[in-house]
Amino acid sequence: MENELAAWQELHRFYKNSSYLTKDLAAYLKVSPRTIQRWSKGQTRPNQKELNLIMKYLRENSKKETQD
Repeated sequence: MENELAAWQELHRFYKNSSYLTKDLAAYLKVSPRTIQRWSKGQTRPNQKELNLIMKYLRENSKKETQD
């Protein structure tokens, strides 16, 4: 659980300092934008499966940005 929290905090810092849109991440994860907002505010946290998908999303999209 502690590893999940540390991973989420690191991803959260990266996500907040990037140009990714909440609605795009929510659509990719098949969750509501409100869920992403709750995660961002620390009201709830994503589970391990969701963390893995977030990392995948960020990796895929960071590659696209560097190719543009």
